[in-house]
Amino acid sequence: MKKRHFVGLLALYASVCVECPVRADDVALSLSDLNGAYARKNVARISVHDPSIFLDTITSKSNISYYMIGSHLGMGRFVVTANGSTMGNMVGVTSVSESSNSFFKNVAGTSVNCDYAYGTHAITKVKNYAGEEVDFGNFDAHGWQYTGFTVKGNQWAPDVVWNPTMQKWLMYMSLNGDKWCSSIVCFTADKPTGPYTYQGPVVFSGFQGTYEHNSYAAADDWKHTDLAIATGVTSLPARYKVGSSWGTYWPNCIDPCVFYAEDGRLLMSYGSWSGGIWMIELDQTTGLRDYTVTYPYQVKGVTVAEGSANANCTSDPYFGRKISGGWYVSGEGSYIEHVGDWYYLFISYGFFNPDGGYEMRIFRSQNPEGPYVDVRGNTAIQYDRYQMNYGTDAANNCGMKIMGGYQWGFMPEAELAQGHNSLLTDKFGRTLLCYHTKFYYPKDDYREYFHSVRVHQLFQNEDGWLVAAPYEFHNEKVTQSDIASGETISNDEIPGTYQMLRHTYKVDYANKAYLKPTNIVLKASDDDPYSGTMTGYGTGTWKRTPGTDFFELKFFNVTYRGVLCRQTVDYSNIPALCFTCVSSTGDGTDGGTSQLQIWGSKADAKAAIKCTLDSLVIPVSDGMNLTENVSLPTTGKFGATVTWKSSDTKILTNVGVVRASGEVTLNLTISKDGYSYSKDYAILVGDYSAITTLEGEKEATQQVFNFYGQRVQQHLRGFCIVNGQKCVIK
Repeated sequence: MKKRHFVGLLALYASVCVECPVRADDVALSLSDLNGAYARKNVARISVHDPSIFLDTITSKSNISYYMIGSHLGMGRFVVTANGSTMGNMVGVTSVSESSNSFFKNVAGTSVNCDYAYGTHAITKVKNYAGEEVDFGNFDAHGWQYTGFTVKGNQWAPDVVWNPTMQKWLMYMSLNGDKWCSSIVCFTADKPTGPYTYQGPVVFSGFQGTYEHNSYAAADDWKHTDLAIATGVTSLPARYKVGSSWGTYWPNCIDPCVFYAEDGRLLMSYGSWSGGIWMIELDQTTGLRDYTVTYPYQVKGVTVAEGSANANCTSDPYFGRKISGGWYVSGEGSYIEHVGDWYYLFISYGFFNPDGGYEMRIFRSQNPEGPYVDVRGNTAIQYDRYQMNYGTDAANNCGMKIMGGYQWGFMPEAELAQGHNSLLTDKFGRTLLCYHTKFYYPKDDYREYFHSVRVHQLFQNEDGWLVAAPYEFHNEKVTQSDIASGETISNDEIPGTYQMLRHTYKVDYANKAYLKPTNIVLKASDDDPYSGTMTGYGTGTWKRTPGTDFFELKFFNVTYRGVLCRQTVDYSNIPALCFTCVSSTGDGTDGGTSQLQIWGSKADAKAAIKCTLDSLVIPVSDGMNLTENVSLPTTGKFGATVTWKSSDTKILTNVGVVRASGEVTLNLTISKDGYSYSKDYAILVGDYSAITTLEGEKEATQQVFNFYGQRVQQHLRGFCIVNGQKCVIK
């Protein structure tokens, strides 16, 4: 009797819910109501590594082309009409092989492949640091690479801009070379797809008389660079003679980002790991470096006499101004975009492998040359020592993380290693984040190293910090101006069940950790339509700023500020109301919450219910004869809840445990946000004498634990805990 009484107690707990997901006023849905509630969609992808996105409004005034260009001459494009409608997804432009003769031409106008594109440049005269016209070159960029390195496979991370002064498209290409023997060069073209002609070099690294080059001996290698034109030196300064320690002090000259400042200057940030990210000004009449702009030698912002190398150098006569990194901390692929009142600096931390911890961090400044700081006011520059700045061992988490590895409901695999991004604000006022990502394939390690492009829209919260839309960009029309000046989403739409992702720091990237969503519920206040409560992932509150779509969540005593926006669930046609926010409070450590991004998605209720119904593997059928315990599925999709209720728990419990023979009706209900679908199963429970009662009780207890958290906890040592009270199974 004690056994039977205990199982009855479990059945009672399984039928009672503090916040019952099925309300009396739920709208009952039939199968016909759910027909066509959602559809899955295949997505065409392109693979452009280190994608730089740019806008072509020059070629056509009616059809606007968005281009991406990346390492190894990868390229992609999509077109938007003048009214904002999309003419197709991002597609690959005609493939550009590194060995083809379609992308480059020499100074004589003859088509050449990359092997011959870097040998002779068009610019032969420039003004030096003193404003004097001097001979320029010839600088063979391929010849500068470390001996044995070739152009093929080392054309990395180009950036393209339209130069209205020259009426040309300018492409800045980095040629990677081992031992820091790299360079960034400038090409010009009449069309964004080329062909491009070599204008000349912009900046070199690795000159120190230590390493051999393809075309030059190690000794006096600096004479084959523009060091003298930029600084006037007649011998190699001592601070550059650092041998294998170059990366501690000076940049590796790759990964250019070229942009026009609001004051009209053309600037370029560049660098990768090593001695940090630096910036120089460019000449708008040539596209090359503006040698007439000079830079003092500074340490920690203070001008001092030049001497031996100092890792705290923040300004150098040749390399320009340091804006981020140093001391060999992680950081590459800088990208700067002016949005609203701020310049935002994006840096990619970590390695770009699936288990490498690749992630995008953000700093901002009101000056294009910095200083750049994060939400907590930390500078982007690393001073005094090396510190690990990503992953579980991070000692320094400066920089606001825009997102981490994650997987929403229909995503076929988790995104990992997101980074080397670019941005643009298009003519419609939408700011777009473009990046490449790799994936988690637990059964196919080879596929994990595939990569493809993703684009998310960015918004500014009320504090002026950028937040990323939770789903990919689907040509949504909402702009920052819309967010700040009106209520495009009504207050009545806000309450409901959301899925939430919280992009934390110190993620275990080595084991390819990534986020999956958890459910939260937002409820409206009885007396204020602009606010309410939050339950689920902690207890908190929400509010929106009247007259805007600015939105705020507060839980665990931390405030997250962001925006509300409408989106479409990835890989489907399901509409969703979303929020995206970032915290400005918290202690800033792992487990703390400063500058954490959170995403929320309230998918359409009918779609969530139908998707859940389609996903369930139901072990019972109408009219079946049941002779054993069954495991009833309780996992919903997109925030839907699944509940089971037996008409007679003395025969069959709500969690599928058989207790006696007889007829019983088992009800399945799937519900979300005021809608529900129900189905009854008439079941005849037959001979159950072979069932081990104790095992049935253990199974029931475990299922209730899974559904209710800590309400009932099973122990395999012969006892359980119900609401904190120990119950012995005899």
